[in-house]
Amino acid sequence: MGYAVVDVETTGFAARGSDRVVEVAVVGLDDAGRVTDEWCTLLNPGRDLGPQHVHRIRAADVWHAPTFARAAGAVAARLAGRVVVAHNLSFDARFLTAEFARAGVDLPVTGLCTMRLADRYLPNRVGRSLAACCEAAGVVLDSAHSALHDARATARLFAHYLGFGVPDAQPVPRLALDDDVTEVRRGAATSAPRRSDPVALTPGDRVVFTGRTRAPREEWLDRAASAGLVSQGYVTRSTRVLVAADPFTLSSKARRARAYEVPIVSEEDFAAMLARLGVTPPAKDHRTGWRRGY
Repeated sequence: MGYAVVDVETTGFAARGSDRVVEVAVVGLDDAGRVTDEWCTLLNPGRDLGPQHVHRIRAADVWHAPTFARAAGAVAARLAGRVVVAHNLSFDARFLTAEFARAGVDLPVTGLCTMRLADRYLPNRVGRSLAACCEAAGVVLDSAHSALHDARATARLFAHYLGFGVPDAQPVPRLALDDDVTEVRRGAATSAPRRSDPVALTPGDRVVFTGRTRAPREEWLDRAASAGLVSQGYVTRSTRVLVAADPFTLSSKARRARAYEVPIVSEEDFAAMLARLGVTPPAKDHRTGWRRGY
């Protein structure tokens, strides 16, 4: 039978709402807890990536990644006939079940939770997090909030539990789905189409901002106003440029900008445009790239 140790990285916590899985990893174990295989891919969620400071996934990384619907068969194939294991299973299972449902696949995900089992096997641990449980079990956790690294650590933690015996659980049923999808791993970002020609701004042009910019948004708004530009909260056909914290962003503003062929520019590009209008951009520092102050 064996086990499928899973981990997902997501755009947020609303599995049945607007949030999506952006990375999924499956580490296969045999009945003795030995690793038999592993699989991981980034996923294009069709929306912004949420807390990028947590999962460290860039929009450029998922630009050519498959959607969950495209990868659903590959994920299901790696769960099939195995008992699913995860740390905080309710979170991962909720997202996987919701993503399968959106893809038109009825596959409720259940299994064993290493966080809940820690009450039995790690009574002296401090905390319930994966890091705390791994430390108590003497398991090394590298690069937390990377789906593959978290799944590997969870697999080693579960193998530790197996030495004491674990409860029985039902394996995931097999489904006849196409599993022909190529993995897209971290660090394999490819270039997305971007407008390379410079944009000349003139007073009265309308600009929109999206994402958490390194310089405070208020500073960009002030400087845009100093240049005679009009800041909008949403993209229209009359928008001259969309200034993005990440030019590869999949935010709703960026999707609309691409549909309207509105140029999407970086903070650096926008700073250069302001300089041509005689407006000094925020000064840079080595930590954030920009610092507060005129």
